[in-house]
Amino acid sequence: MPIYNYKNYNNKINESTVEFYFDDIVDGSEKKGLNVKIITDRLLIRNITNDIKDREIFYELLCDPVNTVKYGYGVQTKEQVDKDVDQWLEGWKNQDVCNALMVFNKENNDFIGHVMFMHGKVDGEAELAIIIDKNHWGKGYGSEMLEVLVHCMSDAIRKENHLISTGPGLIGKPLYTIYATARVDNFGSLSIIQKAGLKYYHQQMLYGFERKYFRLDL
Repeated sequence: MPIYNYKNYNNKINESTVEFYFDDIVDGSEKKGLNVKIITDRLLIRNITNDIKDREIFYELLCDPVNTVKYGYGVQTKEQVDKDVDQWLEGWKNQDVCNALMVFNKENNDFIGHVMFMHGKVDGEAELAIIIDKNHWGKGYGSEMLEVLVHCMSDAIRKENHLISTGPGLIGKPLYTIYATARVDNFGSLSIIQKAGLKYYHQQMLYGFERKYFRLDL
């Protein structure tokens, strides 16, 4: 499959690549799982895998009350994380791009955080979400993560003709719009979302807090 190259997107001097590729069949299965690898100036972003180390990384990220202090779902238990991880793995196996991505420093392989496309409320719409490990706050990684999804991965998804539905296993439509939300008191996330080019359009209560909604039509 092709590797898509992007330069100087979102009015910045930068360079990124997005690559989709399929698993090698080793068990006689007729369907190959989908993988994605994204490289930015500082980051390596890839899909979650069945490696136990990936699962343990998510335990550390999502079961930490500091990391999740303004995360929509709040602090998670290991059982909740296991349920999410199993769902994400099944999604990649079924070639669903609305799924979990892990973010690492490409130089030293330090885990930075979690970013994902999520199923939207209508076919062809995707929601973006990120959460960064507390040890890497304030270093500009959030902007780098979100901007490459908004300006590069979304374009690659459209070029590869991946369809976006409202849930796993459903037939969707081509991606045409993306949105993101953040608590009104989460000033870091609000800034990151707007820097990525999304525009404010709505505010409502969600997960027990007022959240602002931002959108970008592709």
